[in-house]
Amino acid sequence: MSVTRSARLAGAVLCLALVAGCAQPTAGQPRADRAAAEKATTDVVKRGIDAFQSHFANLGNEHARVYNYLNYGDVKITTEHESYKVGNPPDILLKRRFEEKGDWSETVWPPNSKVDYIKLDQDHKFLAPTPWVTVPSLWADGFDTCFLLTAWVACHLDKAIGQTKLDAGDRQPSDARNTDDGFEVTTGALLKVMMDEGFISIPEDKRDGLTDPMLDTVVPVVMSFDKDMNFTGFEIRDTVTDGSATPLELQLEYEVIGEATKDDIPDVPDASQITAITDKAAADQFWDKFNDRTPQN
Repeated sequence: MSVTRSARLAGAVLCLALVAGCAQPTAGQPRADRAAAEKATTDVVKRGIDAFQSHFANLGNEHARVYNYLNYGDVKITTEHESYKVGNPPDILLKRRFEEKGDWSETVWPPNSKVDYIKLDQDHKFLAPTPWVTVPSLWADGFDTCFLLTAWVACHLDKAIGQTKLDAGDRQPSDARNTDDGFEVTTGALLKVMMDEGFISIPEDKRDGLTDPMLDTVVPVVMSFDKDMNFTGFEIRDTVTDGSATPLELQLEYEVIGEATKDDIPDVPDASQITAITDKAAADQFWDKFNDRTPQN
C-alpha cells in the first residue's frame, strides 16, 4: 500500500513559540535534547487538541465555513456549508450549496423556535409552491452545538481522533510547527473510523473497492491556531491508494471566518412566502429530497 499525503508536515519541531524553555543543543547530551524537544511537541499537540475541543464545547458567535470534496471512481461530491451562530439561545443561519458556483439554500432558526425556516435553492424549488418552507426544528427541545452541520463535522472528527488513538495510536501523527499566523498541530484519524462517524461519506454500494489496507490508513488532520491558541480551522487532505485499487481523494476543511452578528441573520419571511410542513412523514420525505443532489431524478 502507498499513501500520498499532500498536507504532510515535514520534520519534528524543536522549538515552538508557545512552549517555554525550548531545549538547546548541548555537547554530550543529544538524547536529553531530543527527549526535551519531543516532550515540547507532545505538549503543544495536547494543548492544541484541548483548544479544538474547548472551541466547540463553548461555541461563541461564529461565522464558519466547511468545504467538503471527495473523489472516488464515479463518486464525486462537493459540498459547501456556511453557518452563522449568534447569542444564547442562538439565532442560526445555515447556508448550503452542492457546487462552487451553485445556488445557496438557507436555513434560519430563530431563538427557541419550534420550526426551521428553509429557503429553497433553484434545484429544490419544486418541493413547494413558495420560496420558503417550515419543518419541525431539530432544535425544538433546545440548541445543541453538534447539531449545527458545520460544528457537527468537528464533533465527529473529535470522536474519530479519540478512537484512532485507541485503535492505532502508534501510527497516529503527533506533530506541531510554527506558522506566520500562529501554529499548526497534526494528528490523524483512521479512514474506516471517519466513515463510521459519517463525515467521510461514500455510498454503501460504492464501497466494495475500498481494501482493508485503505480502510486501515491513518489520514492526517492538520489543525490551525492563532498566536493566542484560539482555534481557526482544520484540514483533512489526502489521497489514499492501495496498488491498483481506485484511489480515494479527500479534502475537508473547516474555517473560522469571523464573528457572526445579528445583522447576518435574515428576518423570518412573511407567512405568504411559506409552505408549512407539519406531518412527520411529509417532513421526512422533504428532507430526503432536499438532501438529494439530483432530487428530480
